[in-house]
Amino acid sequence: MSIVVTVRIPNADVERVRQVDADHPELRAQLIESLQRHGNISHRRLYRDNEIMDIDEWETEEGLRAFLAESGEVIAKLAELRGTGTPSDTIWSVY
Repeated sequence: MSIVVTVRIPNADVERVRQVDADHPELRAQLIESLQRHGNISHRRLYRDNEIMDIDEWETEEGLRAFLAESGEVIAKLAELRGTGTPSDTIWSVY
C-alpha cells in the first residue's frame, strides 16, 4: 500500500526558491533521479504566503526512507541556498 507524505516548509520566499532551482539545475536533477529510483509515484508543490507544501506519494515508506538517506545532503544544501525554515513532515497511509 502506498503512502503520502506532506512536507511543510516555512519561511519560504517562493521567488527565491524558483531562482535557486533555476541557478542550480544539477541539484534538482539529482533529487528527481533519486525520487524516481526509490519509488516516488507523484510530487506536487503548493505555496501560499511565505510557506511551501510538498505532497509526495511513495510506493513504500522504505522507499521514502532510502531517498532521505541518500539525498539528505542535497536537500540540506537546497534549504540553505533557499533560506527556508526547518521543514515538518507527516506520513499518511492511503485508505
